Amino acid sequence: MSKSTSTSTVITTNAEARAAVGKVVQVSGTIHREKLGDTVNSGELSVRCPDFRFPEALVNKVGTAEGTLEIVTDEAVTVSPAGEHGQGFDVESSTFVLRGCTARP
Repeated sequence: MSKSTSTSTVITTNAEARAAVGKVVQVSGTIHREKLGDTVNSGELSVRCPDFRFPEALVNKVGTAEGTLEIVTDEAVTVSPAGEHGQGFDVESSTFVLRGCTARP
């Protein structure tokens, strides 16, 4: 269930995230280092921070991120003339991202 602080809404599910798009939110979960930005993962909810890297000490540990929540369409995988695959996704999908992402205690 979401609850509000003075500046942000805490989200814990995909449904809460969809309802909070465009708002400043906090999400807590396990931090993972990813090529396209670190992610915060909690159950079904995964939120990417494309413009922020968590301190190495928090990777694979529980942490909290705060930022403005958006949904972005993931970029398709790029394929070079030699057939090498670059960054991107094989199927069209969307991702929750936090703009202006910061770590919270």
